[in-house]
Amino acid sequence: MAFDPSAYRSFRYDRFEWDAEASTVRFHYSLVGDSVEGEHFVEELAFTPCHPDKVDGQRVPRLLALLGAVLGLSYYKLAAPQRIDIAAEGLTQEAIDYFSLVISEGMAEFALRNGFDKPLSPEIVMESALAPAWDADSWRVVSGDPLVPIGGGKDSIVSVELLQRARLHPMQFAVNPNHIIERVARASGHPLISARRTIDPRLLELNAEGGLNGHVPVTAMNSLIALTQARVFNSGPVVMSNEHSASDPTVTVEGWSVNHQWSKSLEAEQALQRVIGPQAGLSAEHYFSLLRPFSELRIAGMFATVPRYHRVATSCNRAFRLSDASNSWCGECDKCRFIFLVLSTYLSPHALHDIFGRDILNESEQIPGFDALLGLENHKPFECVGTEAESMVALSHTARRTDWKHHRVVAHYLETVSGLTDAHPELEHDVFDFHDVDIAIPLAYQGAQGALR
Repeated sequence: MAFDPSAYRSFRYDRFEWDAEASTVRFHYSLVGDSVEGEHFVEELAFTPCHPDKVDGQRVPRLLALLGAVLGLSYYKLAAPQRIDIAAEGLTQEAIDYFSLVISEGMAEFALRNGFDKPLSPEIVMESALAPAWDADSWRVVSGDPLVPIGGGKDSIVSVELLQRARLHPMQFAVNPNHIIERVARASGHPLISARRTIDPRLLELNAEGGLNGHVPVTAMNSLIALTQARVFNSGPVVMSNEHSASDPTVTVEGWSVNHQWSKSLEAEQALQRVIGPQAGLSAEHYFSLLRPFSELRIAGMFATVPRYHRVATSCNRAFRLSDASNSWCGECDKCRFIFLVLSTYLSPHALHDIFGRDILNESEQIPGFDALLGLENHKPFECVGTEAESMVALSHTARRTDWKHHRVVAHYLETVSGLTDAHPELEHDVFDFHDVDIAIPLAYQGAQGALR
């Protein structure tokens, strides 16, 4: 029987069940309709356990209350009804305000691609009483070794390297790590801890039967999972690796700004810093991105200097679905094209062929994909790629290199883009300069940024 999204009038966040001894939690959700039988979902999450005496028994449940709301968006999106009922306990008004922002901005791409004419703004109805905001006088001050979420790509590698050079002893963290993440973690020499997220299989069944599908704010979800793991493990701050250009919108439609990377953006980072105090008694310095002041090009430049990662890392999303550990890059997607392009600014054709197993800048059929990255189409791809300006500056630098300029893609743009190899100081300064941003970050971690300044 086909699933009809319009038949459901509300989504319900029922409750969560925290097993402190096992460090596991179960979140319960429902889709409610008037003329159809409701759908019920259970999602499970298992954290790396720690000695019970170290677990922050007060703050973990408050973080889980908010985490459950955000994780629930994976099920809410099946029908995207105009009402969300919250029966789960432990949410403050600040948490509800944050949740509303994550829905409207973090699901903007989902809304656009599913035919909504404006951002989602469901009515949020509290069935349980709002929890009181945590007294600011008792917020936890940041201390302990940093927890660094890693995804197998260049950005988190650079964060780990910067922290190591500053002698800050990073612990790597991943949700459902695969073979790529594990081999990158081994190459760093730092420990990897993980959380296991198990999505209710009914979600995939309903997607196949007609449920709405699309992008959800995964970084917001993983950030809250990491913050919870940090309190389970009694570690220090969660150090993200989101760059300056993640704040750049993917497309603007009639004044509606849609950013595929919103939950990696500065706005999202500031919003999460604001909510973890009243919601969970954590100072803002418990969550920040070490790479926020830097462009993709600056980050790629440092990655180019650590060759031990070159054959084990990947930013290609398709590679994560391959069982063959030797396949690190598909060579056909927007992420592969973008990373190849920014690394070509720093590395030779031989070095990049060794990393990717092919020469993407020598394949004429890749030109339409590069057109999108460069802004020569309507807008850049709905992917985690840099700005159009970053891509153009990278291409300009690559085109000036004698070892790249005769490659088919580069030669094409030398012929079709006027002044490609000319110097554009204002544009290059904007791409390469250190961007001073308004986020809370401990002084020691500001020092760790020094190698990229």
